[in-house]
Amino acid sequence: MTDVSVQPETKSSSIVDLQTNVVAAREELVSSLVALKAETTPAALAQRGLGAAKSWFTDEYGGVRPQRVAIAGAIVVGYIALKALGRRRR
Repeated sequence: MTDVSVQPETKSSSIVDLQTNVVAAREELVSSLVALKAETTPAALAQRGLGAAKSWFTDEYGGVRPQRVAIAGAIVVGYIALKALGRRRR
């Protein structure tokens, strides 16, 4: 924090400065809240999740990572196989 010393002759100007700082801080808070609200809409969250999933399957140059695609494919096939075996036993 800054140390503010108030001189008797500048007391009214320091109050004006403080009020100006409060108004500026309030405007910054409002703009931050608006940005946060925009980032947390369902569409924005879905877009961020999709981007994260895409980045897991691609490298920084946009190329596909075959090992990760194979891992995901193996998980899907394993899940389907377990479901099929579970139905067979019933």
